[in-house]
Amino acid sequence: SDSMSTSDSSESESVAGPKNTFQGKNDVWLTAGIIVADVVGAGILGMPRAVRHFGWMLGPVVLVVMLAANVHISLLIWRVRMYYEPCQSASTYISLCRGAFKKAPKLQRQVFMFLTGMSQYSFLFGLMGLYLLSAGKGLGMLFYHYRVCLPVWAAIAGAILLPFAGTAREMGTYKSLVWINILTLCGTILIPVCYYIVVGVDAIRPEDSHIEAIAAMTPSGVLSGLSTFTFGMTSQFMLTEIISEMKDPAQFPKAYVTISAPFQFTAFMIAGLGGYYFLGDRVTGMLNENLPFNVPFQVAAACLVIHMLISYLIKGVVLCRAMLSTAKEEWSNPEDSRKRSLAAWNGVVISCLLAAWLLANLVPFFGEAVDLLGASFTPLSCWVIPILMFIRFYMDAEEKPHVSAFEWFCVFCEMVLALILMFLGTYSSLMEIRANWASFGYPFECHCEGIWETCACSATHIGMDACTVLADR
Repeated sequence: SDSMSTSDSSESESVAGPKNTFQGKNDVWLTAGIIVADVVGAGILGMPRAVRHFGWMLGPVVLVVMLAANVHISLLIWRVRMYYEPCQSASTYISLCRGAFKKAPKLQRQVFMFLTGMSQYSFLFGLMGLYLLSAGKGLGMLFYHYRVCLPVWAAIAGAILLPFAGTAREMGTYKSLVWINILTLCGTILIPVCYYIVVGVDAIRPEDSHIEAIAAMTPSGVLSGLSTFTFGMTSQFMLTEIISEMKDPAQFPKAYVTISAPFQFTAFMIAGLGGYYFLGDRVTGMLNENLPFNVPFQVAAACLVIHMLISYLIKGVVLCRAMLSTAKEEWSNPEDSRKRSLAAWNGVVISCLLAAWLLANLVPFFGEAVDLLGASFTPLSCWVIPILMFIRFYMDAEEKPHVSAFEWFCVFCEMVLALILMFLGTYSSLMEIRANWASFGYPFECHCEGIWETCACSATHIGMDACTVLADR
């Protein structure tokens, strides 16, 4: 039962998510795999774009600082969940917020519960649309000989996903998919980088592109880079759900700090620094898009499809469970095998999938979408709200957690950075989208760029030099 059974515990109950009525099953290694699958999603493919704003020397430093900040904020959430009595049975992000603000004034609690739910569900839905778009593009890249448009490929990706999404009611339902996801993630990164190493810089890097130890930084560039780093590394908005599925939540730091974080660091460094070195400051799009149309391009695309679909599956479990809980909480228990519960679950899954497909085709621009999500919902949902939960826990707990002066300084810096990104970063991202709007095309257009091996669609793609020669004649 929910520990928040006070006189006002029913406030916003409809958006508080399912109660923790089932026992967690995931061990440390599976939890670490889920964290990796959750964190290292579409954002890692944009890491070279982030590093270019800082340079090959400063970029890794910023990357390490941002990763450390994300690990620290994740542990703040874990401390609230583990050591604050009203939060110890929380199985959703909103129920954690409700517990953390139990002793706060009623209006303050209601405001933060609303912000938590709004930011988490909006962020999840935005990610699901982005993942479906990326999976559709991956299919188009895999089968680039076929003249099929991007909206159709995205629909096919959704059809492939549906049987798994309809039967996966917990993040650890398909344990093998978690490890397959990590393998395909490695393939998505390593195949392009290894190809770059084999063919050499001269064959890959554009003539007018170069690298610098410390780039000539601009305010918009710094904000864009930090937004991409933030988007690519955050998982705080799903950690409560991940912790609640563990056999022993006390082992969460081991799963995150000693297993997941080192893997994240390695993956981000290879993708960011490797991509920047070979492609230079003119790098655009996703890392695996910067390959010529050939077999490595197709294999990397296949890895991307699998990685994006499994990432969608993990995010979809959280959002669909929350939506089903809002409509009929008794049917949201993943261990409920009744036919009506399964039918309701699949109804929510199909509705979310259709909505994500619509979103994917309304905003078919990858890099700018990453920056916008990273600057808008990410700082609020993954930095600001967790920090405020921890501060509220510190203020209200009878036994206050030990917090050193240095940690408070880190918390202050993290909050300031989050607020800067949330306001100035969002503004900068919107201005960037507005400036380039004409190049994006209209919603539901074919968007064959990079997925058809034709001069009409992919004249500027790596390896399509013959199109330039023909155009010059």
